[in-house]
Amino acid sequence: MRIVSIPTRLAAFCSVSLMTLASPAFAQPTLAPMPPASEQYALQQIPPSEVLPPARPDAFVPLTAPATHHLMPGKIVFSMLVTPDLARAQQFYGTLFGWGFRPVRDGRTPRVEIILASQPIGMMVAHRLDHPRQDVPFWMPFLSTSDTATVARVTRQQGGKVMFGPKEIAGLGQTVIVSDPQQGVYAALSSWSGDPADKDTDPRLNGWSWATLLSPSPKAAAGYYQLLFNYKIIAAPEADSAQHYLLMSQDKERASVNTLPTGVEQRDHARWVQFVEVRNSASIAEKAQALGGQIIVPTHVDRDGAQIAILADPNGAVFGVIESQKDMLEGTLSQ
Repeated sequence: MRIVSIPTRLAAFCSVSLMTLASPAFAQPTLAPMPPASEQYALQQIPPSEVLPPARPDAFVPLTAPATHHLMPGKIVFSMLVTPDLARAQQFYGTLFGWGFRPVRDGRTPRVEIILASQPIGMMVAHRLDHPRQDVPFWMPFLSTSDTATVARVTRQQGGKVMFGPKEIAGLGQTVIVSDPQQGVYAALSSWSGDPADKDTDPRLNGWSWATLLSPSPKAAAGYYQLLFNYKIIAAPEADSAQHYLLMSQDKERASVNTLPTGVEQRDHARWVQFVEVRNSASIAEKAQALGGQIIVPTHVDRDGAQIAILADPNGAVFGVIESQKDMLEGTLSQ
């Protein structure tokens, strides 16, 4: 059970103009291919303690092993970083969160799979910045679906764009990457092995804990995602902030949709921001800065007692860290 109200968390940092502070990081991303892989990208391997199911060198490790073939539409099951410097990204995130990496070579685009506690949680893909003002590093979530073709078709009907696929990604399943009607970029995945089950121990330390869509029109955005993923939408208005919505599936809170930060004009595009669960958000923010990253919104306590910070990696990709109220209370009791 989630202890802290996520919309309240986002209201706290949205009071700071995130887009103003990090406007280059929120420029419109594109997905131009990179040249064939080079050995320089495989610098950091999975630690020996990580035990993984066998996978072909050109395929990803399945999300579930053994396969369950059980899909949980709407759940965020994977993430992808698009970055111009794969080696630097591995070094940064591996040191910051203890992630392991496994090169996946298909002869085209340099990419690695991200592993945490023997579980694949995402990938990093190399991408050249041909237009630095418009083309920026970014993280995007993979939302589970049973039908990527419908995601593509409905997105086009609603005014969005299909950027990749639907196409089979070896080991993962059928994938489509789209830009929603407000230009928020995300992927939909129909995992061939099934989705990881929800656990009482979620969120996992150093794993993805939450995602929020910052939108110029939260109500319209929530409607689009409900149409595709059958979310239950819960409005969470607050007296001193604009619209906030929770997206729920399988009786679980999956993500939130929030207004763009104060001072950002409505013509600005929607952006997904993903959060990693950490034990000490302040120390992680300091460590990220020491590793060459940037603190976009400093660590602070929100109204529910959780601590959050918005950071950028050395290449400029924006992400968040969150220290839940549960962790803080446990730390207090142990002192």
